[in-house]
Amino acid sequence: MSDATKAWDNLNTAVVVSDPDFNVIYVNQRAYEMFELLEIPGLRVGMNMAECHKPQTVEKLKGIYKAFAEKKIKLHYYTADGPEGTLTIVAMPFYDGDALGGVVELVVEGGLA
Repeated sequence: MSDATKAWDNLNTAVVVSDPDFNVIYVNQRAYEMFELLEIPGLRVGMNMAECHKPQTVEKLKGIYKAFAEKKIKLHYYTADGPEGTLTIVAMPFYDGDALGGVVELVVEGGLA
């Protein structure tokens, strides 16, 4: 295991990475813990995020991913209520050449400001 992989795996912030089709390709330990606290069942590599989001949320995600693919935005964030206070969810794209490779989502406990 590389030091970088170890850092992501053990980061005290939830990290979920998905491909352009919303399939989860990476989850760190804190994300598993966070999803359990949020009572969102079944987070796992290989699942499609539509399985854990409401249909209207999936439609919003499609718009965000499209904006990422078209390079109209560099990140997207919002806040939500969590079991222990505010969560700030930050989504950032990564690219494979010019094409959208996927999205890294960080779930930060608390605000960013």
